[in-house]
Amino acid sequence: MNNSLVSIIIPTKNAGTFLENCLKSIKIQTYKKIEVLIIDGNSQDQTLSIAKKYKATVIQYNPHVPKGLFDAPHRRNYGVKKAKGAFVYYLDADMELPKGLIEEAVAFCTQKFDAVILPEDSFGVGVWARAKNLERRCYWGDDTIEAPRFFKKSVWQKVGGLDESLGGGGDDWDLHQKLLDKGYKIGRTKSIVMHNEGDLRLGKLFRKRYMYGKDSIKYVSKRPKAGVKSYIPFRQAYLKNWRLFVHRPEDTFFFIVMRSTEYFAGFSGIIVSAVKNEKLLEK
Repeated sequence: MNNSLVSIIIPTKNAGTFLENCLKSIKIQTYKKIEVLIIDGNSQDQTLSIAKKYKATVIQYNPHVPKGLFDAPHRRNYGVKKAKGAFVYYLDADMELPKGLIEEAVAFCTQKFDAVILPEDSFGVGVWARAKNLERRCYWGDDTIEAPRFFKKSVWQKVGGLDESLGGGGDDWDLHQKLLDKGYKIGRTKSIVMHNEGDLRLGKLFRKRYMYGKDSIKYVSKRPKAGVKSYIPFRQAYLKNWRLFVHRPEDTFFFIVMRSTEYFAGFSGIIVSAVKNEKLLEK
């Protein structure tokens, strides 16, 4: 299986700002048997020309989901259906891979693991990007947040892939739980994926978490115990990494503001979703 094809699935929609660096990082991987599938939603920017430049396969796919809900689980599942590889790895266009990552993940799966967690770090412009970097570093090794993204395709098919009714991180976490329920073994690479936050703004974070909030009830309802651990504001990961906060006091201040804003946004999304569901029931 060392020579098996790896299929990398990247959902896109006007992702040209980040896509080139992502594809460039895939091109320089030490593991060479890779196909890249771009699952695109009719991008109107330079996304398609960049994909062509790096010889990625572009597949247009527009799942019909209600406005304001995430379609990423649909795109990822569709990408895996089209994948030819023995291994599948889904990532986002704003991620950049260290050059030995795929080789390391394949090595895990050729030994004793069925899926692999690839830890994330982040970089970007401004105080909110630094705050997000601080947050991500707290989650290294935290199974309530990190979830596998690299799989043996046969294992993905056996567990049924992502639950398309979930979003806001719930789809990733639910798949993780399905693997654990079936007794599959999950590894974790030493190599770290870099997440390009760009010029991160608090308003963008608010809107994203608001959308997450609208979907979060579904995951908590499906998996109450795991859901509470994943969404709870006060995390053991923060306590375990207290030294990070002590050494980065300015970033800690913005981290507190950022997380407070995100949780308020998520709670707002939950309330709006609950009210809408109640109105639908009344009808």
